[in-house]
Amino acid sequence: MDNAEPIAEPAAAVAIVQARQPANSVLLMRRSERKEDPWSGHWSFPGGRRDPEDPDLLHTALRELEEECGVRIQRDFNVAVLPPVLARRTAGPFVLVAPFVFHVDGELPTVVDLDEAVEAVWFSLNTWSEPTMHSLRSVPGLPANWLFPAIDLQGTPVWGFTYRLAMDWLALLPTQNSLEEAGFQMASRVLDYLLSLGLKLTSSWEAHASELAGTPPGKIATVEGAIPVDQVLAHFSAPQSHFPSINILEVRPDRIRVVGLAFEEYLIIAGAPYLP
Repeated sequence: MDNAEPIAEPAAAVAIVQARQPANSVLLMRRSERKEDPWSGHWSFPGGRRDPEDPDLLHTALRELEEECGVRIQRDFNVAVLPPVLARRTAGPFVLVAPFVFHVDGELPTVVDLDEAVEAVWFSLNTWSEPTMHSLRSVPGLPANWLFPAIDLQGTPVWGFTYRLAMDWLALLPTQNSLEEAGFQMASRVLDYLLSLGLKLTSSWEAHASELAGTPPGKIATVEGAIPVDQVLAHFSAPQSHFPSINILEVRPDRIRVVGLAFEEYLIIAGAPYLP
């Protein structure tokens, strides 16, 4: 089966536990490093796959919350069920995840299962809502020339599935009908930056079919000149006055790839070095 094929029913669930006091915060855990875990070492919401014995996915979320973080709450703490989200990974099938939102009055004590997590923290949502706390950055285990939207938490980035889910939950991303517009705007900013460095535009944006199966078509532009990788990475890694609006920025000497929020792809291809 193709990894990008839609999955009918969620196979896993996560618990988004929001505490009102002493500050508006959400519970995150940093996963233990395990070879069999595709999200090894990542910050994540407590959660996991549904067991055959689980009567429903809400039970899965509550069971995983207790097992991983030692937090036990009742079903009636659930205040919202978010639309299922596809958790993508580099190998193996994608997983459709059901997110459940819970409200608690105060930050509850945690006792992590060290087989599952190395720590759990209550992270301020006021910090999360500040655009300058977000940036595009490299992440452990992936090439340094790949940048992902992330927010720093105790020296480790919150990124990927957890970052995107939190941004959706907090309504900090563009609306569904403007996701591709946001990605194209970011790709255009990258192209404009290259031109400001002296590269020459040889072909403006044209439609092209994405290499990612099941995703919208993207666009391609070409320039003349060598892409200064380190300079581009440094420029777009700096915090901005707006939230990052893409999934991936990949920078190489011969091309730049921007993957938008709808997983559409924009390519900027560099030709022979430009000599003004």
